[in-house]
Amino acid sequence: MSRQLQQTRPRVVERKIWPAALLGGVLSVVGNLLVFVVAEGLGVNLQVTTAPGSSTLVPLQVGPVVLASLLPAFPAAALLKVLARFSPNPWLLFLGLSGAFLLVSLRGPLNLPTDPANEWTLNLMHLVSAVAIVGALWGWARR
Repeated sequence: MSRQLQQTRPRVVERKIWPAALLGGVLSVVGNLLVFVVAEGLGVNLQVTTAPGSSTLVPLQVGPVVLASLLPAFPAAALLKVLARFSPNPWLLFLGLSGAFLLVSLRGPLNLPTDPANEWTLNLMHLVSAVAIVGALWGWARR
């Protein structure tokens, strides 16, 4: 029975992890730039703190949106690669850890000293990144 269960688990195609991460990062950038443009068009005053723990707010610019959308794809890919090597069920762990990380990341915008529209828009950007990056890894690096 264990062998049958092992065969039904999705496996990781390691050679596709990095291209999938790049795709997920690019999709994350495109999705978050779309959210950024729509929010700005709707009059949402997007602001972030100057540093973690700071209460000084500055307007959110396109550059940080691009970097914050693209860069998380690569640690996610590295995590998946490590889990693929050392875990009998890497996808279950990866999806669980990704979900936990998303939940933790949603606290950041909710703790900002700003209006709810800003907080919800920033959380939507976190959700877009998670779906794009995890979705690309799941879709391209799974067998």
